[in-house]
Amino acid sequence: MRYLVRENKKLWVAVNDNFPENAQQELRRRANAVQTWFFDLDETHAFPGKKIVQRALGTSHLSPRYLAWCTKTVWNLVYKGKTAESERWQAYINSFLRKEKSLERVAQSFTAESARESLYTGIEEFCSLFPTADKFYVTRNIAEVTRAYVETLCLDGYFAEVNDKGKVVEEYLYDHPHIRRFGVDGDSAEDAEMIKILKFYDREVISFYSMDKSNRKIDTNFDVFVSKDRTALVDLLRN
Repeated sequence: MRYLVRENKKLWVAVNDNFPENAQQELRRRANAVQTWFFDLDETHAFPGKKIVQRALGTSHLSPRYLAWCTKTVWNLVYKGKTAESERWQAYINSFLRKEKSLERVAQSFTAESARESLYTGIEEFCSLFPTADKFYVTRNIAEVTRAYVETLCLDGYFAEVNDKGKVVEEYLYDHPHIRRFGVDGDSAEDAEMIKILKFYDREVISFYSMDKSNRKIDTNFDVFVSKDRTALVDLLRN
């Protein structure tokens, strides 16, 4: 990848080696031309899933079932890495977040105000750069959490508890055949499936890969690689 900005270990913007040479201009052009954005939520814009687990929402820290879930999750992450996250999060939802009282507690914990406070630096500014585009969350998280972030960022809607993000995008294309230019913002192979579907249907795509470390292994399906702190990216897109 080629760096456009590399201020420190927590703030950078880079592009895929295949991205055009006039990278900054092309980045602005394609981002500003987007008609519909598909955003991932957890680990891309904030970390609500981790907060739910850390607080043991829907259960308790001393629950044997919760402790068993934690143990199995640790082992799966050790042996499978990031690919285990989807499976273990779904297991948490099914085990602890299906009861009405649990969902009420989650909804009380995630308000528009608390959602704004938990956003990574620069995310709110990044989303505000595209006032004419439609913007949606496509997330594995539950609706009770996602709605708080949709409200605080003034997005147009969401698709919650999504296990097949490519299918969601494909169905969106069927319903909106006139839309040609899309943006994808994510941090995983599941998010890359959205890019693949859009390209399969010959749509123009600009895609952002959210990273916690600049030396992390990249997913070359994405165009732009950016730190969790979006300040540098926002500056590039504005200037």
